Amino acid sequence: MTPTLAVSATLSDNVFLSPGGNRTSDLVTSLTPGILIDGKGARGKLRLSYALTQNLYVRESSANNHRNALNAVGMLEAIEDWLFIDAMGNISQQYLTPLGAVSPGSNVNVNANQTETSTYSVSPYIRGQMFSSMDYLLRYKAGITRSQSGQGDMDSSEWQGKLSGNTRWGPLDWAIDVSRETTDYTRGRNLEATRYALTLLYRLSPQWQVWLSNGRESNNYVSQEQESNTTGSYGFVWTPDPRSKLAASKTRRFFGDGYSVEFSHRMPRSLWTYSATRDVSFQPSNATSTSVGSNYDAIYSLVAAINPGMAPDAIRAQVIQFLQSRGLPVDGSVVNGYLSNTANLQKRQQFSVALLGARNTVTLTATQSEQQSLGVVSGATGSAASADGTRQRGVGLSWAHQLSGLSALSLLLSQQHSTSFVAGSPETTTRAAYLFLTTQISPKTSASVGLRRTVGSGVGGYTESALSGGLSHSF
Repeated sequence: MTPTLAVSATLSDNVFLSPGGNRTSDLVTSLTPGILIDGKGARGKLRLSYALTQNLYVRESSANNHRNALNAVGMLEAIEDWLFIDAMGNISQQYLTPLGAVSPGSNVNVNANQTETSTYSVSPYIRGQMFSSMDYLLRYKAGITRSQSGQGDMDSSEWQGKLSGNTRWGPLDWAIDVSRETTDYTRGRNLEATRYALTLLYRLSPQWQVWLSNGRESNNYVSQEQESNTTGSYGFVWTPDPRSKLAASKTRRFFGDGYSVEFSHRMPRSLWTYSATRDVSFQPSNATSTSVGSNYDAIYSLVAAINPGMAPDAIRAQVIQFLQSRGLPVDGSVVNGYLSNTANLQKRQQFSVALLGARNTVTLTATQSEQQSLGVVSGATGSAASADGTRQRGVGLSWAHQLSGLSALSLLLSQQHSTSFVAGSPETTTRAAYLFLTTQISPKTSASVGLRRTVGSGVGGYTESALSGGLSHSF
């Protein structure tokens, strides 16, 4: 367990992100106590990062606020090799609509298009083996999402059951999956879905696996009544070597064709990834994710590959120290989605690359997301976005240069564009640039100073320039 404390001051010429000449300048002091836990016991483990930021405004004291940030995931083996319990918690700032003001990388601006959102879930499950060749799994998951604005508030529960095993034909395996899910939106409808499928998986070689699935699903996502449809899917997994992987699948669903593509390739000092999906979503992925962040994940993979004998705890500590010392954010995502009060059909693509050099580190992330409400038939779009759907595109580039053993200079550039599918509809574009100088004062204390320039156009357009400086210490 590691307590942390950070103190910073930010001078902004547009603290409320106001358009035109209505800008308000202010000096904001931020106090951020936090705690990091990375523990592992005989039957349990917990990874938790929590910080509470208190923002104090010199001129606009009525805007004083506090913000929580939590990323926690835990596992308990309640009964050895049989009963397990997973739990997660996430508190983050989420956008209400894609066609509003966007404030990337800022924790001090007062943005009416953002709301603090909390998501928690607990999932007990049992797993074991029957008849020496059959595995079983029964899982229950309960989740809750709440935001300060009330947008996106929902309760969810899900039952999952699975039987799987092998056959007398060695390379051929089978599985039967059954699930039932309910989602209750406070400002929307109650949604229910049931699915079952039989899957056959064949191992062509150690590098190739192919699979075929057929089943049925029933839900009320697009109408008030339950509608049933036949489902079918097929896919493959190719791992030509330990550094590369390609997995792809296509599924016939009630909304048409769904798909999933995942590619990753690791070189000695770089990691390249690509993903593409078309599926149903209920909330932004970063509101329910237990991932620390895309930059963290990429650097972790590279450090683990360079140091194959290093323990996971030591790798995590080294990655966090590496990112902090170079002034790089743990997450390089640019398009983060927005809260919704109904199920959505989402098509998303993301490409990322991380280059790790002796003194220079570069990360690049490009994302496109298209989202449309599945509840249009019910007369509610479920969000402030158009019922005809929205498209978001973004790219983020970060570069960090190690000036010395204690200091680093980093530059972050990003652009995000959001629009509706309807021609002539409103749109918004936000471009941001950040320049940071970070230095290590002592083994547990660092200091930083930075410049920020943000330019937004279209709906919610604004301009802002800010100067910031801070100290952080780990106890």
